[in-house]
Formats: sequence, C-alpha cells, structure tokens
Amino acid sequence: MRAGIIPERLRTLGVLLGLALGIHGSLAQEGRAVMTAEEFRQHKRAGTMPTRPIVRPVANAREPIEPRIQPPGQLKGGGGSSGCDCWIEPDASYTQITSWPLGPLPFDDQSFGPITLPFTFNLYNDLYTSCYININGNLTFDTDNSIFNAVGFPNPDDRMVAPFWADVDLNGFGPPGQNEVWYKVTSTALYVNWVNVGYFNANTDLLNSFQLILTDGTDPVIGVGKNVSFCYRDMQWTTGDASGGSGGFGGTPAVVGANRGNGVDYIQFGTFDQPGNAYDGPFGNPDGVDWLDNKNFTFTTAVSTQNIPPIASSQFLCDTIVVCAGEQVNVEMSFIAPEQNQTVNASSTAPSLSNYAETGNTSGGITAVITSQFTPLPSEVGFHTIDYSATDNGVPPLTTQVSIVVEVVPSPGAPPVITGPAEACPGDLVTLTASSDFDSYLWSNGGVDPTVQVGPGTYTVEGLLGSCALISDPFVVNALEAPDPVISGTLFNCGGAPSTLGTTEPYASYFWSTGSTDPTITVGTGSYTVTVTGANGCVGTSAPVDVLSAPDPTAAFTVSPPSPSMPGSIVQFTDASSGNGSVLVDWSWDFGDGNVGSGQVVDHGFGQPGFYTVVLTVTTAEGCTDTVALTYVVNAAEVYAPNVFSPNGDNVNDELVFTNLEFHPGSRLIVYSRWGNVVYESSSYQNNWKAADVSDGTYFYELRLRDGRVFTGHVTILR
Repeated sequence: MRAGIIPERLRTLGVLLGLALGIHGSLAQEGRAVMTAEEFRQHKRAGTMPTRPIVRPVANAREPIEPRIQPPGQLKGGGGSSGCDCWIEPDASYTQITSWPLGPLPFDDQSFGPITLPFTFNLYNDLYTSCYININGNLTFDTDNSIFNAVGFPNPDDRMVAPFWADVDLNGFGPPGQNEVWYKVTSTALYVNWVNVGYFNANTDLLNSFQLILTDGTDPVIGVGKNVSFCYRDMQWTTGDASGGSGGFGGTPAVVGANRGNGVDYIQFGTFDQPGNAYDGPFGNPDGVDWLDNKNFTFTTAVSTQNIPPIASSQFLCDTIVVCAGEQVNVEMSFIAPEQNQTVNASSTAPSLSNYAETGNTSGGITAVITSQFTPLPSEVGFHTIDYSATDNGVPPLTTQVSIVVEVVPSPGAPPVITGPAEACPGDLVTLTASSDFDSYLWSNGGVDPTVQVGPGTYTVEGLLGSCALISDPFVVNALEAPDPVISGTLFNCGGAPSTLGTTEPYASYFWSTGSTDPTITVGTGSYTVTVTGANGCVGTSAPVDVLSAPDPTAAFTVSPPSPSMPGSIVQFTDASSGNGSVLVDWSWDFGDGNVGSGQVVDHGFGQPGFYTVVLTVTTAEGCTDTVALTYVVNAAEVYAPNVFSPNGDNVNDELVFTNLEFHPGSRLIVYSRWGNVVYESSSYQNNWKAADVSDGTYFYELRLRDGRVFTGHVTILR
C-alpha cells in the first residue's frame, strides 16, 4: 500500500453495502466486515474505512445489471456556442446508469461493469475488450476502482483513463439533469458523460460536467488515429470533503490523464485543487479547475513510448466549422507537452483566408496557445483549412499537426451598420443605432437592443441573422474636450467693497452659483463657482473660490497724562479702536521719537521736550487696517525771558525770544512802555516781536502761559 492515501485501494464498497442491504454473497463469506450505508459514509468522513481490498478480475466479475433508460437531463453550462463542439449530448441512444451493482444507493465510490466493448481498446499496447465505469470520474480495466483520493500519473497500480479522477458523489438532491452518469456503446466507440455531478458528502453547490470517449482509433468522431477524447463543460469543483477538501477545493488534487500502470507509459494533463485559471503545466503545482472549462483533448494511447507528441486542445477539433461571409471568427488552439520538462512551439497558417491573423502566440513553454481571428469575405465562400503544427523538445522532437476545416457560406445579408454621434462630451452619453433586419443584437459593451447609449470609446455590434453572426465595422465615439473654467478677480477687499469676478477666457455661456448668466458678477463675501459651456457644447464647472469683503476698523487711543507733560514722565497709551464687526488682532505704535511698541496698552517715556506725533495702526483678522495720529507735547522745565534784544535787521537777536516758549503754545504776551501804555499784544505769541514801531528804550512785559504761570519783567531795546 502507498502511505498517505486514506482509504487506500478500497474495493470493499460493493460487498459492504450489499451486506447492509441483505445481499449476502460469496464475498461476505470471506469474513469481511459488514456495515450499513450510513456507517460506510461515516467511516469515509472520519478516514477509518477498512483497508483490506477486494479485487474483482474481469474473468470472475459479476454479470452486468441491465439499467433502465430514461431521457437525458439538461446540462449545466456549455462547451461553447459554435456548431463545432466536442460535447456529444446524451440522447435516446444513451443509457443512464440508475441501478448500480448493489442497489440504487449510495451512488458514491461505486462502479458499473464490466461493460463489453465490441472493439479492442489499446492502452499502451495492453488490449482490452471490456472496462468499468467508476463513479469517481474514470474508466478502469481488469478491475473496478472505488478509490476517491486520486493519485498522480505515472503510478504502478492504476490501469486507467481518467477525464477527471476525483471524489464524485451522486447522492445530492437536485432537479433532473443533475448527478447523472450516461453511456452508450457503438461498434467503434464508448461514450460516457458525467452530467452536473456533485462531490462528497452529497454536495451540489458546485457541479462538474465532463465526457470521455474511447474508440478503436478508426472512428472519425474524435479523428482517425486517435482513441481517447476528454471534453469539458463547466467545471466548478476539485475535491470532496473526505479528501481534505473544504467547499470543493484543497486537499487531494483531482487528476486528468491516462496510465498503463507500469510506471512508464502514461499521459497527464494536470492536477487540480483550486478555482480559477491558473495553470503551470501537467507536472507543476496543482492548477485551477476553470482552466478545463470548454476544453477538448484528443490523443492516442495506442503507443508505448516515453516521448508523446504535443496534445492539441480546442473547442474546434471537429470536421468542419460553418461560418458566414462577413462573420468575425475567433479561434483558440492549445498544445500541451504531457511529459516532464518539455516545451512546445506552435504555429498556424490559413493561406486561403485573406485576413487570417494570429492575435496571440505563447509558444516556448509547457503549453503553446495560439489565438487567431478572421472575417471571411464574400469571395471566400467555400472550404478552407487552418493548419497548426506543434513541436516539442523531446528526444527525438515530435510534431503534432492538426487542421480545422472552415466552410464559408454566403451571408443572408450585410453586416450591421452603426449610426449616431461620433463625438461625446466627457460624462455624457450618446445614442448609437444598429441597422435593422437582424434577429438579435450583441454590442461590444454588452447591450442587446438595436440602440445603445455610450460614452467616448470604440464600439462594434454583432447582428444575428439566421445562423450568421455578422459584426459591424468599429464605430468610434471621440471624446470632446470639456472646458475647465478658472475664476479671476479680486478675492479680498477691505472697507466692505464688493468684488467683480469673471473667467480667464471667454465661453459660449455662463451659469454662476448666484444664478447669474452674465460673463461677470459683482459679489460680496461668499463662495462662488461658475458652470460654462464651451464652443463645442461641452460643459465644465470651475473650482470654488472664496471672496472676502471685510470692513475697515476705526483706530483711536487715549493718553494719560494728557499732553503736555514734562520730560521723563511715563505716558500710558491705551487702544480705543473699533473692529466694526471684525476682530482686532494687531496694534502697532510709533511714538515719533524713533521708538515703537505693540499691544493694546503701552507705556512710554519721552526724555526730551518736544512735539511728538504718536501713530497707532490697528489690523483686523481679515487683514484690514486703520491709522490714527496724535501730537503729544513734552514741555521744558522753565521758560527764560531775555533782558535785551537788538532789532536792527542783522538777523541776530532781532526778536523778543523767550526760551522754551515753543513748548507752551497759546501763551499770551503784552508789552508796556514805561508810562504804562500797551505797545504790543499777542494771544499766541510765537517769539516773533521785532519792535519795528517803537523806539529804543526799556519796556515792561507780561507773559501768561496756558498752564497758568505768569512771567513779568523788563527788556531793553538797543539797535
């Protein structure tokens, strides 16, 4: 036994279930354990099945049970929509296996057979005329096979052809067409279809459909010289619950291939344990089961060699593909190197199809995939071939050559023509219309109506007319440039002045967020956008701009002590400004003596007598400012009076000057003659009396300051 396979080589199923159902045959007399069907499934789930195998050689096999015949169910999924399809639909010529050797249940890990073949099947030079259909996705020879944990090829035990060796379980409930196995035998071929089958334990959330055809190598259904065909429809799971799987994946991988059982002669297409299309070759990591969807492998096992030529796989491996003139055809052909460490290079030609072209070729790896496309012309009505050649790098290198026959028939009509606007603004849709008289439509964007609404891009439409799918020429909807308006204008104004906004370039029309449709708007504080229409009819909206129209503040301050003061006195200046609805954030002082300050309240001392212009500038949070100025006077300590002056016009001592009088504006001066007559009087003396109308002599004066002090004395005029 090989370690790690649980259970290993279980061929006990028929006997154990037969005993549970009351069928006590000769095998029961061998002393084997007996259990009910439910006990069998419990042991399988737990991995505790008995390991002593029961081997049934063909010579001693039980007689086949005659199954009943019923119409086939509906398949889930499909192998492609073309008339060339590998899948042979079960019909009245097929037999559905509904009675297994030991009764109708359980449909799990059982086998049907032996089935007598009216031809000889060559499995790597071992010749067989009978076989077993095993539920678990394979055919075996010599004996049936109940193993649900697949083993990769090559291995020394299994004489098997396996389109999908995995733990199939037919016990899940479902509608007709689910969990069915069909077969039919002809003089040259055996057909077996697994139709929408589930996985252990009676799971039907994911289903697989696949087909196996064996021939004598002369049946053209899979091609002369080939004796095995694998065909797949929708493949959704890989692993049963008893094989380490969860939700249909993981655990022991499913195996696809054929094996002689001598460790030498085999073919393997891959192992699968996951969803998706991942594939790194027959012998790399386990692959994604979706890679098998709609594939077909045809090959021969009528050889005995370690070097097998590349295997072709395509939906189109049949005698003839019928297409209509003007119908676009896409063809994919794959070639696989089914042996370790080999690579494949492939090429294709179709010289009689004028616009045949390969659209992709991935030669040089473990698989080579050629994708090609052509649209036959009306002048090409008739038969053509697409010829493929694939060569591996084995020793010696082997080449596979296959051909696809294409019959071009006259089209019943011209391809559809697309009409509609050829330009569209970004974000807008235009309506495209396909010409009429077609049975149905399929647009490149998925639409199925005669009209479709689309944005900028390239579009085609396929019109179905009878059996012809005709495709239009590409129709391009070009993207027009949308305007991108930028708002211009003054976005900040102090003093409450409004702002005028416009755009940096002109447009056909405007719609401002204020509702205005003018090219410019005058606004106050707020956020504004404009939507414009360009000359091409496309519409664009600007980014928003914020406008701020803020009031100016009113600057003011108070002084303590008030002017005048004496030199050295500390003067306090206090802000009395108003923000007029805004917040004041800055106060800047200039004291007129070279010194500055900041803050709402500042103290400053003037060291010298003089007239000082004190300036306060206030600023709001919006950045608006106002300025106020005040003259502050610092008086001298004393006023000194002269006792003589000489008004002779020599510009020296020509006036009656009282020292420091300039610091006492508004001082009153009266000059008397010695007889008491007033000869001069000023209510705001400016140190400017030149005694022009009096004679030399002595005069008396009275100087009265505004602070109440009075100075009296006499002064002599000498010219």
